[in-house]
Amino acid sequence: MGQKKVARTIYIHDEQLGALKRLSEKTKVPQSVYVREALDMLLEKYSEQLKFDFAESMKR
Repeated sequence: MGQKKVARTIYIHDEQLGALKRLSEKTKVPQSVYVREALDMLLEKYSEQLKFDFAESMKR
């Protein structure tokens, strides 16, 4: 994705942060990549409520 990224502050549980850090260290994939992937999955899951297909909107 060549789209502009915008910084956001989020609050997560210590356990979530620890697991995310371990995953990132083990796979060498940045934590931010996993957070964006999780957000994509969440938006796709609730796309019906949003009245659009998130995956299709990201292709534009």
